[in-house]
Amino acid sequence: MSLGQQLEPAVALEAVSKRYAIGDRHGLVSRGGPRETLWALRDIDLCVAPGESVGLIGHNGAGKTTLLRLLAGITRPTRGRVQTSGRVASLINLGAGFHPELTGRENIFLNGVILGLTRREVASRFDAIVDFADLGEYIDTPLKRYSSGMFARLGFAVAAFVEPDVLLVDEVLSVGDVAFQDRSIRKMLSFRDSGRAILFVSHNLSAVEMMCQRTVWLERGRVRMAGPTADVVQAYLESVDQALIQATLGPDVQATAADNAPYPSADRGGTLLIRDLSLNDSAGTIASDFGFGDELRVHVRCLATQIVHGVRCVLTVRGDYGPLFSATSDVFETWTPGGHELDCVFAELPLLPGLYRLEAELTYTGASRWSLPRAAGAFRIVTELAEYGSDSVVGATKSRGGFLAVAYDWRLWSSAGEQILPGLRLPRNISASRPP
Repeated sequence: MSLGQQLEPAVALEAVSKRYAIGDRHGLVSRGGPRETLWALRDIDLCVAPGESVGLIGHNGAGKTTLLRLLAGITRPTRGRVQTSGRVASLINLGAGFHPELTGRENIFLNGVILGLTRREVASRFDAIVDFADLGEYIDTPLKRYSSGMFARLGFAVAAFVEPDVLLVDEVLSVGDVAFQDRSIRKMLSFRDSGRAILFVSHNLSAVEMMCQRTVWLERGRVRMAGPTADVVQAYLESVDQALIQATLGPDVQATAADNAPYPSADRGGTLLIRDLSLNDSAGTIASDFGFGDELRVHVRCLATQIVHGVRCVLTVRGDYGPLFSATSDVFETWTPGGHELDCVFAELPLLPGLYRLEAELTYTGASRWSLPRAAGAFRIVTELAEYGSDSVVGATKSRGGFLAVAYDWRLWSSAGEQILPGLRLPRNISASRPP
């Protein structure tokens, strides 16, 4: 499959495949059994022109990082041909080549030379690197005393100021604070606008849409879809939500069994657990498809393995890129060990047709943020608003008009008089008026 054609590409992969051996190694502590193979990439064709930014998205293990490692020269393809033009800077492993016993100042010179600069070139960029990394007084401190965030900022800053022809970026936005992430995005945008080629791997799809004109969706080492970023991201998100819907519903018998299943024993670990999350219609039946204005009942089954104080549940409905609305319970002062069940009823779903995610989170006194019990489900809004006289194309679907359905009309006054143009019209009770 060809993902772009350029006469002089900055990056070119032709029928590239990469195979890894997994399983036992023959050695002193191995069992000496046969080794299996894993194809991390299969038959990838990709061309990236100078000044073009291409995103790589997909689940963990899809082959994104392997592709960047091939371009960086860290590993070689099993089959096919990899070609890059000019200086390549890799932000795959921030800080690779740093020495923990050396100071930040010394590591800047060491790493800059490793990345292809002369010592004079590093010196001329030294102040800009330190300023970008925001290290200040810590620049003459050994790296072994740096926090992980300081270490990552320094690694990005050095690689960014190499001024490469090709920039390879792998999840760099997952490190550092918000201010550093903003500087990183701006720096990468300046690379793109100055004619450099960028391959950008991230699970932050908003950043992918901001950075990349074109995106490749990898799945199990193959290209599942490639094209304009907005189209590929939309297809990827819908696939993720569809899979979540299937996981939420499961087999028909699973729903019945879940209602009668005992709570897990306390030896499962954790002070407070979410045993399951179910989405139900107004009749209490587990469902995945709802209409605009329908009632959504959320049932959360929890288990406290010991006395828990200050429990609160937060339910959040999310669109493709962030939260749309949420429901927060009062604080329950004390939960005794055993099962606890929560119901929350959203009286009317104000959503346009499309896929949505619902996330549940429990907080309690003494819980660390990273260990909070969480669960997720997904559902669809299937109402076609055009059936009810809402004939506006813009605003009638999630992909065209956002997420929330709010009625509106347009009015025009001119020399010809007043003219009313219908926009989006919603029935007062859409569930009652839905056609059979």
